[in-house]
Amino acid sequence: MNCAQIREKLDSYLSRELPVEERHEMARHLDNCADCSADLAARTRLRQQLRAAVRAISVPAGLEAKVRGAVRAEPMRPRTGLWAIAAAAAVVIIVTGVGILRKQANPENAILEKTSGPLAAVVNVGLVDHLQCAVFRKYPRTPAPPKQLSADLGPQFAELAPLIQAKLPARAYIIEAHHCTAHGRLYTHFIVADGRKLVSLILTPRQAGEALGASVYQTGVDRFQVVGFESHGFLVYVISDMDATGNLQLSASLAPTLRLYLAAHAG
Repeated sequence: MNCAQIREKLDSYLSRELPVEERHEMARHLDNCADCSADLAARTRLRQQLRAAVRAISVPAGLEAKVRGAVRAEPMRPRTGLWAIAAAAAVVIIVTGVGILRKQANPENAILEKTSGPLAAVVNVGLVDHLQCAVFRKYPRTPAPPKQLSADLGPQFAELAPLIQAKLPARAYIIEAHHCTAHGRLYTHFIVADGRKLVSLILTPRQAGEALGASVYQTGVDRFQVVGFESHGFLVYVISDMDATGNLQLSASLAPTLRLYLAAHAG
């Protein structure tokens, strides 16, 4: 593989999602290519930074025992924490979305169907709202006034908008913030414009059976980059059409502020 092909697969390489032969081919390339190796190191550092930001989350008592019990109860399936987490989240996606996902004429569904494997259940929880509210919907391209943002967000999240704005790059601004529903699920959604790039910061209350713990999920779907993690009873997503490194950097910048805010205001 050439450098462009290698870099396209670096995130899958880090997540150990590639076949063994492909991993070996990439490893040989990385051993001999300083540029690709530096890119891999940068992405690794960003993942570690983001993971550290969410690792301080207190895990409910007995959660580990419940997850291990669920894994032991399925002897014919892979015995991994990732599978148990993704399978629990998949129940929500399958029940609420299977009828819609089969409609090939819907462009939203065509993108959602590109997610595959155990990550699909986790990723689609956030991606469905990004597509519905930020991609396939018309909205004002000028930023809403701060008072309007606060009014639309309500008392629980009214103070979060200025904290998020303070963490955004200088050229980025919040266009809109609101509560919405997608596939029967409640979301709090911040739409951010960063030049020609579009970013969604999405929060949704964790539902029964969903527990991401300290894991950070990162993947690319179509032209979108998705980062997802859990904090104080919420699943949090940063989804954009930036490159993988840019989306990870933004996620790492926002994660500490979100964790502290949710610790004080969740519930």
